[in-house]
Amino acid sequence: MHTILVIDDEQAIRNSYSHFLEDYDYQTIEASDGREGLLLLKERKPDLVLVDLHMPGIDGLDILAWATENAPDTPTIVCSGTGVIRDVIEALRLGAWDYILKPIQDFSVLLHAVDKAIERANLIRENKRYHLRLEAEVEKRTTQLENANINLIQSEKKFRTFTESAPVAIIIYQDDRWIYANPAAEQMMEASLPALADLKFSDIIHPDFKHIYQDNTITNLSDSFIKNSHELMLVSRKGSEKWVNFRTEKIEYQGKNAVMVSAMDIGDLKQAEIEKQRLETQLRQAQKMESIGTLAGGIAHDFNNILSSVIGYAELTLVDLSEGKNASRQNIQAILKAGERARDLVGQILTFSRQTEQVNIPIKIHMIVHEALRLLRSSIPTTIEIITNIQKCKPILADPTQIHQVIMNLCTNAYHAMQRNGGTLTVNLSPIEIQAQDAGKITGIPPGSYAKLEVTDTGIGMNRSTIERIFDPYFTTKEKGKGTGLGLSVVHGIVNNHNGAITVESQIGQGSTFSVFFPVVDDTEIQITATKKKLPAGTEHILLVDDEKEIVLIEQQMLERLGYKVTTRTGSVEALHVFQTHPSEFDMVITDMTMPNMTGDQLAHEIIKIRPDIPIVLCTGFSENMNDEKAKSLGIHKFVFKPVSMEEIANTIRDVLDQI
Repeated sequence: MHTILVIDDEQAIRNSYSHFLEDYDYQTIEASDGREGLLLLKERKPDLVLVDLHMPGIDGLDILAWATENAPDTPTIVCSGTGVIRDVIEALRLGAWDYILKPIQDFSVLLHAVDKAIERANLIRENKRYHLRLEAEVEKRTTQLENANINLIQSEKKFRTFTESAPVAIIIYQDDRWIYANPAAEQMMEASLPALADLKFSDIIHPDFKHIYQDNTITNLSDSFIKNSHELMLVSRKGSEKWVNFRTEKIEYQGKNAVMVSAMDIGDLKQAEIEKQRLETQLRQAQKMESIGTLAGGIAHDFNNILSSVIGYAELTLVDLSEGKNASRQNIQAILKAGERARDLVGQILTFSRQTEQVNIPIKIHMIVHEALRLLRSSIPTTIEIITNIQKCKPILADPTQIHQVIMNLCTNAYHAMQRNGGTLTVNLSPIEIQAQDAGKITGIPPGSYAKLEVTDTGIGMNRSTIERIFDPYFTTKEKGKGTGLGLSVVHGIVNNHNGAITVESQIGQGSTFSVFFPVVDDTEIQITATKKKLPAGTEHILLVDDEKEIVLIEQQMLERLGYKVTTRTGSVEALHVFQTHPSEFDMVITDMTMPNMTGDQLAHEIIKIRPDIPIVLCTGFSENMNDEKAKSLGIHKFVFKPVSMEEIANTIRDVLDQI
């Protein structure tokens, strides 16, 4: 049973964590402040630590600093009521394995974090044990080799008897010639002794390791000769490359000084080491992606709540403006389009972090490029001139938000390359036919019709080594804190997922050109609905519940303009009391998912116990633990994501009520 140390200056919180974790077979010990927690951490050596960030005296950051220095393998999870990003960054910098905001609405988040941390700690410990076993094996073989060498010099007869059956390659070099090679050496070098006799040392050592052994250092058998050992690569007479532990030692052979070379094949050990490094890299990347996924979920929830107000008030303002073309309507429509794009972008962040499936539709890429450039112009300084040549292309089958993201990321990278001295950003879009003889020059795509997007800057440029790594995840040339190293990696992934290709050309001081090729779809019509349907309305009485006051206000205005009578509450407990008092007065309940004291699904459960026939619509900014199937199992009629547009809420309400 794993032991968890809970450090928090609030007893109620400590008790809630302990009771919850003990239900899942974890043993807990509690500390009411940092000093007591530090003592328990030193004495009890728990398997995991849950610590509050801000406590009197020794705080959570002090605990993290001590644990990182003295108990780095002990997982430490910060559970704190502060959501300030610098606190999160500082905690992670000091070695926190995870960061959870209080109050914890869904304790499955805590359980998930604890389980993952314990699993990761077990994997790290197993990795260390594996490394120690490898070292022990190397030490064992090294000892065997040294013992073999001692026996070899005792007697030539014993030497030959031993070497003929030894698994270690043994060669004797004397008077600038190979005078002896045992069967293992002949097998390793893929040649018999006569073929090896006149070779120099440099002839059998891989070019990357020739600096270690020069011919003159081997043939110099003076008293200054030093016995040594190196891991290096040999090249056989047939060109095979083999990793060996290569040892040289001065001996007396047949009455004369000689050099004995022993080479033990360590190819399997090297392969195991490479595999270990690969697994460690894979583990680190998985941990990074899991952290990104957790962060993305929190951002999605908060950002979608903000977008609800932006999109909602923009829609209401648009309704208030008179029909027809005027600057105000166009400005509001631009705000709505940007808000919808931001909402879709949040979805793309979640898609990237959780590897969910994308939805591709036929789109006109030139329209997406124009839209992205309109957004970019306002954020790029006047020191950078923007030149465009956007031609109409046939449709491509793609996710419009991901294509928008490709354009924004490429143009943003180009802008950053010219940020210091200014320059020219050129964006071209044109149809192109790739012939069979040209397809080989562009990796990964067959001949055919494509839309070619080209983004060129006159910035600092890149060298060859940078170009080779530019699409690697987390690789960045920007200063610390100014780049994540994910931008071009995301672009590369999106392009590949759309069966396209991306190339880059760059010279130091001359700038860079990124070319993206998307396959077009022949004779595909994109239907654009120009007519605007009147929104469905009603007169029913709706109980609206959300802990965000701004969202309540905007959704109330939307519903009242659609003709509904609306009662609002900003607390789930208060809303339940209202419903208990007047259960027959309401025709529908619309509730947020994530709320303090009682979540939306819990509120729905209590309301259904009072009145099973009441229609319920659940809204949320983001939730991993809720989907349509689970919502229906809880008696919830509809499940929608924020930000909810006026059209979506109108159609959702009518769809539900008309089916009752």
